[in-house]
Amino acid sequence: MVNMSDDIPLPGNLQRILDKLSRPHVSKRYRAIRSKGSKKFGGRSRRFIKKYTHDSFDVNAPEITMSSKDIFLGASDVGDYITGQIMFERNEQELETVHVEFTIIADSAQWRKTMAGMDLRRMQLRENAGLLINDEFASYIGYEVHSSSVVVRLYGGTDFVEHWHDKITDEYEEVKNVIEWVYNGDGSSIEIPVRGDKAPIDEMYPFLKGELLSDYYDRFMHSSASILLLIGPPGTGKTTFIRGLLQHSEVSAIVTYDTAILSKDHIFAEFIEGDRNVMVIEDADNFLGARTDGNDFMHKFLNVGDGLVTAVNKKMIFSTNLPSIKDIDPALIRPGRCFDIVHFDNLTQEQAIVLADKVGVPLDGERDKWSIADVFHKQVEAPRAPKRKLGFV
Repeated sequence: MVNMSDDIPLPGNLQRILDKLSRPHVSKRYRAIRSKGSKKFGGRSRRFIKKYTHDSFDVNAPEITMSSKDIFLGASDVGDYITGQIMFERNEQELETVHVEFTIIADSAQWRKTMAGMDLRRMQLRENAGLLINDEFASYIGYEVHSSSVVVRLYGGTDFVEHWHDKITDEYEEVKNVIEWVYNGDGSSIEIPVRGDKAPIDEMYPFLKGELLSDYYDRFMHSSASILLLIGPPGTGKTTFIRGLLQHSEVSAIVTYDTAILSKDHIFAEFIEGDRNVMVIEDADNFLGARTDGNDFMHKFLNVGDGLVTAVNKKMIFSTNLPSIKDIDPALIRPGRCFDIVHFDNLTQEQAIVLADKVGVPLDGERDKWSIADVFHKQVEAPRAPKRKLGFV
């Protein structure tokens, strides 16, 4: 092996190459700035700091060494850098670190008021997001504010995380589940928290013949069947029934109202692979017809419901205003695939009285039929509303 410090003559070409490598390499950017500075000031730019870069083969370049404790922190923004430094500090101190993420029902004004009462250093990163840092304990709270909810992320020791989780959830309602509404063919979606204050009650559904809603929900969610079909006229509580299932079971759902989206496979793939346990197809009249009548959607529902791509613990709920199950493809409602066909109907006068007494609202007069909407939303002069398109979300 040749030692470069030895006085050994080298071939001309090789010597010239080594001489070139051993000289500092001035970057093109340096030359451009130096030239520009000369023109502007009649000489070198005063702001320019001379820098050299060395080729990786430079024999005179100093050796770069790293200890086992040195790390490189890659950061895409300031927030990543700050949180990375905090986590690095905790690791250096060998501190146990836990993470809890949850969502609360709150708007930006409410959350600002809460932050003002926290004895934490605030670092606002964006208009709707930031960090609340406890420097003493190297812990922090990350937050992201949406229109009606706030996502909170806690990082630190167990005591820190439990303290702030309990304090925040004592003040605000914690979201247990969401409805993901897919509204665009490219998969764009928004998440809507399922509020806990609009839960259905047993008196709304006398056709369950005395079975409690909670028991019915449990039977469906624990069954091997994946399809639930809800049939009935508008205003009879189908949407509220579905929301109650999500609330009781603490599961999230995916929903869309766009025919073009259902014609693609990506929403079904997302449902099978993702963490949404329920797919809801509301106002499904046009999707339930027989395949022999040209219904191109049905084979997707059948495959996901109990076919080749079926996944465990995935449920599909269809609601429809169709008057009869004769209009529905028989394969969808066959035993084993379909858990139940629930027929929703208007309440009788006696049933409406029981419901009104339960919720403490007056019942106006007597009728042969009462919808649940009539009982809950009494209006002196009901306006003519446009046809409902988005009921579930």
